[in-house]
Amino acid sequence: MNNSKAIFLDLFGTLIEDHGFFEKVADINFKKGALEFLKKVQSAGFIIIISIFREDDDVPEMKYIKSLQNKILKVLVEHGLSKNSVHFLSHVDSEQPDLHPLTPVFIRSLEKKYKLDLSKSLIIGDLMKDVKIGKSIGSKTILLSSPDDSPWIQDVDWIEPDFMVENLKEAASKIMNIC
Repeated sequence: MNNSKAIFLDLFGTLIEDHGFFEKVADINFKKGALEFLKKVQSAGFIIIISIFREDDDVPEMKYIKSLQNKILKVLVEHGLSKNSVHFLSHVDSEQPDLHPLTPVFIRSLEKKYKLDLSKSLIIGDLMKDVKIGKSIGSKTILLSSPDDSPWIQDVDWIEPDFMVENLKEAASKIMNIC
């Protein structure tokens, strides 16, 4: 029986500021309230699964992904998150990198690996692509709708998210109410 629940997040524009290009890892900044949000969802029993790139995006260099993952994990652990509850979709730790964007097919493979109940899981993102993925797998969806999030991207194929919020603090409140 699957009983674990996960929060799937894309990194750029959701957890960290997105300026439309791959920044130097040292210059990356978490969005206001992101670290507190992650601590709340971890304490509510969610596995945190982070995506570094989307299916239609350019794939960053392996060295960049590894450096980025190391920095993100270091900051999260320094802020009290358990290393065991944070996972990345792409793994570049070994000789054989395993790169995965956030897609319904790959999430289904994680469903088995982590014994996830996708109906209790959430996808949080700043683009309609994220909502579509969540809807396709039967998860709840939260769309960050702040004008600061990806202002140059126009979502033309609107699908109603379960929740639309302006920031992660508001998202945490919605999640705590549905848990």
